[in-house]
Order: sequence, then structure tokens, then C-alpha cells
Amino acid sequence: MHTREPAAIVVLLILLAVSACTPTQDISQLEQDPAFVAHKATAGFLYGEYAQWPEDIPADIPPLEGEIRRVTVDPGSRYRISYSSVSNQTIAQYLAQLEALGFELQYSVYSAPSIPDEQTNKRIARGEWDSVEITKGPYRMRLEAGDPGANLDIENAGFMTPGPPPRITPTPLVWPSDIPVRVPQPAACQMTSLAELSGEYAGGYQIIFECSDPLVQEHFVEALLAAGLTETDRLVSDTGQVVEIRLEDSEIAVKAMGVVGTTFFIQIWPAPP
Repeated sequence: MHTREPAAIVVLLILLAVSACTPTQDISQLEQDPAFVAHKATAGFLYGEYAQWPEDIPADIPPLEGEIRRVTVDPGSRYRISYSSVSNQTIAQYLAQLEALGFELQYSVYSAPSIPDEQTNKRIARGEWDSVEITKGPYRMRLEAGDPGANLDIENAGFMTPGPPPRITPTPLVWPSDIPVRVPQPAACQMTSLAELSGEYAGGYQIIFECSDPLVQEHFVEALLAAGLTETDRLVSDTGQVVEIRLEDSEIAVKAMGVVGTTFFIQIWPAPP
């Protein structure tokens, strides 16, 4: 939970990445990959000693100090810098520093049908926030802070150094054979990432696609409904955008996340008894 000086807070719903995912390749093997070492700031997941503030980020963007757990690199798209520990005071000082440097900050509070408007309004009145959109000229960033960690997304299309990506997961990726046939692969999409879920979602997957169909979420949900699954939950933004839809039957649960650009996320896991 985070607070700030009183100002207008925009209530938005933002697509959230699941932190419970683990890459399909063992990290110890990954760190021994010469391509990973040679091109640690080009693509993939950066762990351990390689999980550092990327050198490609311009000096105009100051680093957020904290314990970095992982850096996710999407070439020509963004960096996601995931912190395992960063203090609320450090975050407040960082946002103040950005404002002093001329960055514009837009604070957001998440809402959902299951969250009473009164509760959301009280959070707004207290100056609490869930994420901050940060812009200045060509720079676009987004900070989402938890307790004690945080995620900082930095769009990097304009400054990221090109280079061959390391070998993160097998190529081509194969649709898992234990996913029931009634759950189809989204049409007009290419699978770009496959990760196993853990914790309460153990035995499931998070899968990321690049899709040419802008209505892929809608069409995927239609296919699941036709296969006999039932919609059990829906998260919608204050602007009417469908952020995520959950469907399930007696054996399987599927979450169709919102589409960001051409990227589409789904999660599939065994339905709870």
C-alpha cells in the first residue's frame, strides 16, 4: 500500500503479469549459456549477478535503488525490472526525483466489481495508489509497487542495443500435451513464451502469444464457451475495457488476459475441487 501527496488519482485497471511463473529452462543452465553472458541486455530473463540496472537505459532516467530480483527483456519493446525489496521511502523519493526532472506522473488505483466503490473511494481519499504511469518526451515508464517488492516497466524501443537473444526456452515452443483438447490454441497467434505456474496454480501454465487478430481475447473466449466452459469472473476497467475473463469447468480453469498491443496472455491450471 502506498501513499502520495494529494492530487487527482485516475482509477484504471492494468494488466498484471503473474509473479508465480517460472521459466521452463533451469536457471543454472541459463547462466552458463555463453549467449546469455555475452548479450545479457538483449533478451530473456536476467537473474543473479546479471539482474542489474540495464546499461542501455539513458542517463536521463535515474535508476530506482533496491534489490533487483529479475530483469525481463523484450527486445524493441520494454524492460521489466522486478525488485524483491525496495522501501516505501525509496519509492517516494524516486517519484519526487522524477517530478523534479520534469517527468509527468499519473497515479492509478485498481478497481473491480468485487471491490465496493466506497472502499476504492476511501483509498483515493487517503492518497493511496497501485501504479504510476511516468512520461517525459519519448520516455514511457510504469511503476507498480507492492510490499516489499516492485515492478518498473521501461519502454525501450528507442534505445535498446540490438543483438542475438540468448536461448531461454526451446524453439519452437510446443503446446503442452496435458492441456485438454477442449482448450484450443488462440487462432492467428504465435506462442512466444511458456512458463509453469506454481503455488495454488501448480500444474498450470502461463502462455504468451503474439497475435495478428486484435479481437483475439473475444474470439478465444467464444471458443471456450462453445467447448462447454462457463464464465465465472470478469474484470473490466472504468472505461469498459475487458481486462481479464476467467472460465472453467469441473477440471480446468482458464484466464484470458487483456491484449497489450499484439501480445496476448492466457493462464491455464487445474480447477480447484
